[in-house]
This record gives sequence, structure tokens and C-alpha cells, in this order.
Amino acid sequence: MQKIAYLVLILLWSTTPLAINWSVQGVPFSLALAGRFGLAAALGLLVLLLSRKKIPRSSWPAAACAGASTALSMLCVYWASLTVSSGLVAVLFGLIPLATAGFSWLWLGLSLNRGELLAMAMGMTGLFIIFVEKLSLSGVAGVLAVLIAVLIQAAAAVKLKTLAVGQSPLAVNAGALAIAAVLLSIVCTMQTSSLAWNFPSQSMLAIAYLAVFGSVLGFSLYYWLIRECKPITVSLISIITPASALWMGHSLNAEVISGALIGGTACILLGLMVHLLAQPRREASPYHKVHFGK
Repeated sequence: MQKIAYLVLILLWSTTPLAINWSVQGVPFSLALAGRFGLAAALGLLVLLLSRKKIPRSSWPAAACAGASTALSMLCVYWASLTVSSGLVAVLFGLIPLATAGFSWLWLGLSLNRGELLAMAMGMTGLFIIFVEKLSLSGVAGVLAVLIAVLIQAAAAVKLKTLAVGQSPLAVNAGALAIAAVLLSIVCTMQTSSLAWNFPSQSMLAIAYLAVFGSVLGFSLYYWLIRECKPITVSLISIITPASALWMGHSLNAEVISGALIGGTACILLGLMVHLLAQPRREASPYHKVHFGK
């Protein structure tokens, strides 16, 4: 089940940067965000209702952490998407494993074995090859905004490892989406007026896709994987998605494929293989597997 969830989340996160890029075409970025998370929150609460569950008081700290971090990081990403390509956003988010490793070492006292370190080095080498080429094509402000989002996401992932102990993934996700929707709606109200609320068809489809698959399904799988794996293991998804997102950007959005992209992709995939081979030799950790309540 973990492998299936892992693959589905890779697919979802590979298509998310392109969907974000399409969702802000002709729409204020804060309005696209508020629309996405407003719909996602409604669906998340509906799923919780249909499953005859509620959000217990003990789940709100985790939901608040997830909701606030998601709102802040997504504001950075959506704003950056106005000037940064979807492929570059995906590449920059591939830096999450490095940031997560730092936060895991700082807050959880986790260490990495030699195989994981080698895998990280290969993955980061591939990302660096792509990063150097792409950086010169985008504004510095947009790149910095995405990097801030990366740090927020990595810190929240590690923090949730302790806050989400004993909690239901559905409850945490529904609460997080509701909090994010409220925060983003406030920002949207401050930035836009009702006269500007006009959704092109492509933007509406992209927002709906992001709400249903990117937020409700994607974040539910994300929180479930966090409970089952080390934070660094979950964050390695971000090493795979840059390559696949860049290829999708080329196929669906006419983004250029260069020699640097091919070389970087090869390094990233090789790093993933090394990481998978290193897993059976990992020593048990008290933080390796944390169970949510049912």
C-alpha cells in the first residue's frame, strides 16, 4: 500500500506545477488559491462527514501547523508562478530533501546512513545541473519566493512528525484545508475585488484539479506517508517529481528540453535507485514509524 500511495503522490505532484501555472492565467493568484483551497476544504469536510468522523480537539495543533504552512508556502509558489516556469518550480521543490534532512537532524536527532547520503548527493547533483541552467532564465525574486516555500514545507513536514502522533490523516487534512482556506480567503479579499472575479475555462479546470487531486487526495496521502515513514523518505518524492514535471512541461506546455535537463534527470533517477537499495539496511529509529489513530 505504501508503494501505491508513493507512486500516486509522485504523479499528483508531477502535474501540480503545471496546473498551478495554468490556474493563474488570467486570474489573480490569490483568487486562484482561495478558489482551490475553498473547494478543497469543502470536499475534505464532506469526506470526513461521509466517513462519520470529526476533527477532535487533539488534531487541531497538527491541522494548524499544516494549514498555516500550506497557506504561506502556496502564496509564495503562486506568486512566483507569475514569473517562474512550472518546470523551475518543480526543480526548486526538489531541494526539499536537503532542507528536511537539516530540520530532521535539528529537531528529531535523525541521522542518514551512507546509502541515503550517497542518494542525496546524486539527487542534489542532478538538481544542481538543472538549477544552474534554469536560474538564469527567471527573476531572482520568484526564485527566492519558491525557496522560502521549500523551507516552510520542509520544516512543517518534520514538525508534523510529532504533532500528528495518534491523529487521523483525514481529520488533520480536513482541518488543515479549512484553516488554509480561511487564511487564503482573507488574503484574496485584501488583494482583489469582486469585479476581478472572472475565471477562464482553463483556469477553472486547473483549480478544480488542484482542489480535488492536488489538495484533498494529495495531502491525505502525504500525511499518511508521513506517519509511516521517516520525513526524509517522504521528502525524496521531491527528487523524482522535478524530472517528471519538466518532461510534462515540455509535452504539454512547450518547455525546452536541453542537455542539462537530460543529465540532471539521469542523476536524479540514479539517486532514487541508490536510495531504494539502501532502505533494507536502515537501522530502526523511534521516529521511523508513527501511528495515527483511526
